Amino acid sequence: MAERDELDVARRRLPVGKHVTGQVVRVPRPGAIGLLVDLGQELEGFVDVLVLPHDPAEWPSVGAVMTFEVLQHRPGQVRLFPLDASFRSRTYLPASPSNEEWLVLKMRFPIGSAVTATVTHVFTSDREYVVRFEDCSSALEWTGEAPMVGATGRYTITRHLDHTRRVVLTPADPIQD
Repeated sequence: MAERDELDVARRRLPVGKHVTGQVVRVPRPGAIGLLVDLGQELEGFVDVLVLPHDPAEWPSVGAVMTFEVLQHRPGQVRLFPLDASFRSRTYLPASPSNEEWLVLKMRFPIGSAVTATVTHVFTSDREYVVRFEDCSSALEWTGEAPMVGATGRYTITRHLDHTRRVVLTPADPIQD
């Protein structure tokens, strides 16, 4: 149960999509793992090797203070995305929409609009699930009982994350099986 409490605390302090400043404190194995970031809130930040440039010589050095977007929460860890494009892999978001497609998507699904979505994946280790609506998908977090794959529900569009080109949803009503 302690993991759930830590996870919930991290989610409240640093919600997905929030921009945070942190200091790179460790590069355990350059080119193999990623970066550890001090977020100054008793929460460890982590930037995955897949997000960083392929050449570790292009990674930020220990001591660098940077701004990140919160991508995801795992027990004891906040996954981060560097906002400075020079510290990102050019191939990290290969399936993301182009600038034009992203603008069309945001107009099609404006903040506050409602969608019906179906649960396609459930990840119990970090209490996340993925829903699909029309030709889009979004990851959500849950507390309490896990949703079931195949369940449908109504969701509200609450944010557009421009750096990672993601649509953030919030459940509008209980999920139906």
